[in-house]
Amino acid sequence: REKSRGGQSFVVVPRIEDMAGLAEQLVKLVPELKLVQAHGKMPAADIDEAMVRFGRGDGDVLLATNIIEAGLDLPRANTMVIWRADRFGLSQLHQLRGRVGRGSRRGQVLLLSDPSTEIAPRTLKRLRTLEAFDRLGAGFAISARDLDMRGAGDLLGEAQAGHMKLIGIDLYQHLLEAALRAARGEDVERWTPELNLGIEGRLPEDWLPDEELRVTLYCRLARIEEASGLDAFIEELQDRFGTLPSEADLLLRIARVGILARAARIARVDAGPAAIALSPRGDFAADAHTAALHEKNGRLLLAEKIDDPVARLARTEEVLTILADHEPTE
Repeated sequence: REKSRGGQSFVVVPRIEDMAGLAEQLVKLVPELKLVQAHGKMPAADIDEAMVRFGRGDGDVLLATNIIEAGLDLPRANTMVIWRADRFGLSQLHQLRGRVGRGSRRGQVLLLSDPSTEIAPRTLKRLRTLEAFDRLGAGFAISARDLDMRGAGDLLGEAQAGHMKLIGIDLYQHLLEAALRAARGEDVERWTPELNLGIEGRLPEDWLPDEELRVTLYCRLARIEEASGLDAFIEELQDRFGTLPSEADLLLRIARVGILARAARIARVDAGPAAIALSPRGDFAADAHTAALHEKNGRLLLAEKIDDPVARLARTEEVLTILADHEPTE
């Protein structure tokens, strides 16, 4: 269909090893179409030659990996088939989608999966996000939804990578200031406990429809280091938006666990159905016995069987509260 209207098509695969088999299938299905191939392990000169050839119309289908997701402007290319779309991230799929429909004709993108492989529910949700946000300028909405699904992460922690343009000027200045203070010999340690609680929370879209507002609130929550600050934040949410839905309440309770763990000098929290395990830092000084914990292989264990994740979260909070209250003040 695309060739009949004088256009070109992309076929994109997630791995280089997928290309040979798919190329054979394309030759059998549409032998009249001329196939051009490009992938990241080809010499740079060969990649450039393939792109230039395809750009000037010497080829009907470009079979490639996601190396084409940026910097390619071909107005005649209006159809894209993405094989094993479930193996791509949201940002990759959004970038790839932007390669078609750049001329006067409407572009179309077909997302294909392996019929013999079941798609995980979280992956299916990710693909449906791309389907839902198909308007011009949907990039921010997609990134906000991705943040909702994956969580806010370590927005302000020291474990960051990338150029200032990638991580943002505010975070870059924060990290630079911390580095300068460390160079002067000042104590600037800022760490975030690792939480493995088997439960997740979020700010649901039906409660806060505005994506930008949710992102802002996630960022503010990530900056809170004291329980009093979290209490004020919760009070503000209730005052502005009403009763907290269960997902938001979980998010805030998980944030409280992180604050308590930091106050108690616990580097990692693992809460499973059979036990709760805490990995203390070197400067941990609380009495573990006050929380009924016993030490084993460098970890503090609470051997209680709690199958319900919410009840387990509450018990974890109780234990950390006891430790934090008995931790000497700095």
